[in-house]
Amino acid sequence: MSSMATLFTVNSPELAPQLASRFKGHVVALTAVADLLARLYSDRLSGADNYERDLYLVVYCEPKRSAQDASPPASSTLDTLSAAELAHLLEKQFPCFNLSVVTPERAVPAIAELDNYRAKYTQRLTRVTTWMYAKRHDPCSVNMYSMISHLTQVRHSNTEKPRRSYARLISSSLDLRKLIQLPQGKSDDHYWKLLTTWDFCALSLSTCELIWCSYLILKKLAIDADYVISDNDLFLLLLTLETSYHQGNKFHNFRHAVDVMQATWQLCCKLQLHFPKDASVLLVCVAAIGHDLGHPGTNNALMCEENSPVAQLYQKASVLENFHTELFLDLLQDHWPQLLEDRRNVISDTILATDMALHSQYIDQMDEAPSQQPTFLSLIIKAADISNVTRPLEISAKWAVLITCEFNECAALVRELKEGSAEYDAYNTEYDQPLPESVDSILEKFPSIPKGQLIFINAFAEGLFAGLGDYFEELKFLHHNVQANKKFWEGKL
Repeated sequence: MSSMATLFTVNSPELAPQLASRFKGHVVALTAVADLLARLYSDRLSGADNYERDLYLVVYCEPKRSAQDASPPASSTLDTLSAAELAHLLEKQFPCFNLSVVTPERAVPAIAELDNYRAKYTQRLTRVTTWMYAKRHDPCSVNMYSMISHLTQVRHSNTEKPRRSYARLISSSLDLRKLIQLPQGKSDDHYWKLLTTWDFCALSLSTCELIWCSYLILKKLAIDADYVISDNDLFLLLLTLETSYHQGNKFHNFRHAVDVMQATWQLCCKLQLHFPKDASVLLVCVAAIGHDLGHPGTNNALMCEENSPVAQLYQKASVLENFHTELFLDLLQDHWPQLLEDRRNVISDTILATDMALHSQYIDQMDEAPSQQPTFLSLIIKAADISNVTRPLEISAKWAVLITCEFNECAALVRELKEGSAEYDAYNTEYDQPLPESVDSILEKFPSIPKGQLIFINAFAEGLFAGLGDYFEELKFLHHNVQANKKFWEGKL
């Protein structure tokens, strides 16, 4: 019998004897839906469980509802949700989680369905394959993440009249600030000092600290732009963003998203004389933190060459960027609709600009009119997206390790798909180990990094940062930094 993930019980359901025996030691009994949500957030933030590496079951005892209680979610409470509504809430708020909700009478057959699907989630590469290539499966009790199911859920939400959103319910039921556990003695001043320098290292921060840094930036920008959002609603937005990224990705994860947002904000600060007095900085920074939402940790080539369902929907054009955009706009519609009222195109255009296949087009536009919107905003987010090569060498080298690991995973996936190699079960797990501390130890463990960094710098980064430095005096430091890092890597060939 395979090992079991956690079984959650909510609202005191009566468990069948075989379930209690099967999950012995792995049952978490919770009295209310709010307790379940708090537990999921806390586990995710602390690293206790990311809820992506297995399939999880929630057995929910539905509250008794009279006819007059049958109100839509917007006017009810968490404690009056039906099992179907709770399942929908979890899909929207924790989209990357494999959480299935059943009533007690459906629990035993649901376990059999979970066992049928569990093999697809036992290894990292099998999970990624499922995310990308799984087709819409028949309705059943199992909620197993795939990109097509995520996109289908989003598109279905956009057709609902009225649209169902659970953000207000959650925000009114949980004090989300209490979930953000920061190291003792670390003040806002400490984090502002980190954020206001190009030496910012997202890799040194916990998930809670990343959320706090994001909160500080976005709250400031919202006030500056006169856009209203409460602290609790902003925390909920950030928590939903974090759970919409795959935490197990080596590079394309929430940490990268926060790093890109910080870089975007810093570039905007340096170029403030070129910005109109409007919400542009807020919008482009929001776009930055959502620009890779739902990223599978692979690339457009793998999406298209194997004809994935999502690639078909987007006709194999900027597949991942269109996917990120559609998911993120839907998330904002629930959590900060004011941002989409009149300038939603700023968010969509800047996210689409991060497609590296379009890189040369933006370089050409930069030569023509780099200070004109939307080219200006697109160039900023593009520069921020690949800014790792302009960070101080000690930081840049660590990001290089992570992108190298992700490339290696892609290579292993390609070999499996094309050659049928047995790497799924034998894939090297060393990349789950802590990052080497020094550049020397990085080079010792990953000798291919200098060559990889030089290929990227020569093909993409150098031209972009040289052009930006030529046009904007304030950004010359980016080209100087990338030149210094390039010289170091050349010396290691």
